[in-house]
Amino acid sequence: MWWRRCNAACGTRARITEGINAYAQPPAPRSQTMTACDFAPAQSVAPPQRRRLLLFSNSVALGGMEAHMLLLARHLDREQFALYAICPAWPPTCLFNQRLAAAVDQFATVTPDRRYGVAKQMVETWRFFRLLRRWRIEVLHMHSTTYQGQWAALLIARLSGVKRIYVTEHLAPDQRLPRCERLVRSLFSRLVTGIVCVSEKNRRAREVHIYTPPQRTLVVANGVDPNDFTPIPVVQQQALRDQYDLPATAQIVGSVVRLAPEKGLDDLLSAFKIIRTSCPQAYLLLVGEGVLRETLAQQAAQLGIAEYVRFTGFQRDPRPFLSLMDVFVLPVPVGSMSIGLLEAMAMERAVVITFGGPGEAVEHGVSGFCAEPRNPAALAQAIETILHDSVLRQRLGAAAQRRVAEAFSAQRVARVLGALYQR
Repeated sequence: MWWRRCNAACGTRARITEGINAYAQPPAPRSQTMTACDFAPAQSVAPPQRRRLLLFSNSVALGGMEAHMLLLARHLDREQFALYAICPAWPPTCLFNQRLAAAVDQFATVTPDRRYGVAKQMVETWRFFRLLRRWRIEVLHMHSTTYQGQWAALLIARLSGVKRIYVTEHLAPDQRLPRCERLVRSLFSRLVTGIVCVSEKNRRAREVHIYTPPQRTLVVANGVDPNDFTPIPVVQQQALRDQYDLPATAQIVGSVVRLAPEKGLDDLLSAFKIIRTSCPQAYLLLVGEGVLRETLAQQAAQLGIAEYVRFTGFQRDPRPFLSLMDVFVLPVPVGSMSIGLLEAMAMERAVVITFGGPGEAVEHGVSGFCAEPRNPAALAQAIETILHDSVLRQRLGAAAQRRVAEAFSAQRVARVLGALYQR
């Protein structure tokens, strides 16, 4: 099947070389007499034509999906691919659009969903069709979190003659869907060439809740570039401590996350109140922006911990903030293969999450801790265990960094997906 061949593609180069060496025969002896052919100029060989690949997203906010696409654009082999990208014209994602435009050969903002109304969608859909025809796209990879606007993009891509269409739904449903929606999304899954899942948990969720046949899916776990995560200078760390009034003796629990309802941050605040009783030097550092900021600030005040909680807002580069954290926490009740988590692990942070399972980055007790979701007491216990044991903290951080370098690199993602696109 297609996904098995793609998984095997990364190892074919060595096998092909061995096969050539095994079957190569010595050249037949040539005559010593020169002919006119010996002086004929060598014919030039045309370089292989690059495959035209389009990355498409329906982004509504900056998050893991956008980071994934930027890393993919950066690490794909540009000798094999002419790279194009189309994303919505949407104010919250302007920074992402700018960065992606700089990483590809051609970029355009098109919004083929209904966020601007049906009339605008019709105009944008026509623009999408014209761009696909003009660029002569051969392979389309659609990236989605909200599942909005994907049908229009899929149908237009088919009408424009795109031969291969893959989709990655970075947030698969975590519960049973209404029957009508389930049928529609199941049909969508059958109209694309294949579905790329960012984790085994993501693939399983699609199989259970959307009835996606497993033979139509390929798991390519998210990755980050380990080379991007070098130590942050002490002077820069101290400047951040001064800016956010974090004492030199503070033990910092933190997270880099969008402040949204599904992220479990209310549980983290409740857990932090428990932590303060046994770790009086603990501070909570929340890096990110979102609709819940005021609500979370009010909750912190009600819990009596507001003076120990710091909100930094959105940060273009979270790495200096990660370097301050003694423990990185991702309290998402239902999650999988978070880019933010991988970044923290690459920064050699000890991590605590509330989701896990086979194939996930965190191996409980080895490269981090997994706590029970929606259980502030269990979350607090895991964090306290790390804060009270500096040797354990260092061991978990080092193991986390190795885990990312060995199994969750962006280079691996680009290599596997590149083999898929070349089929």
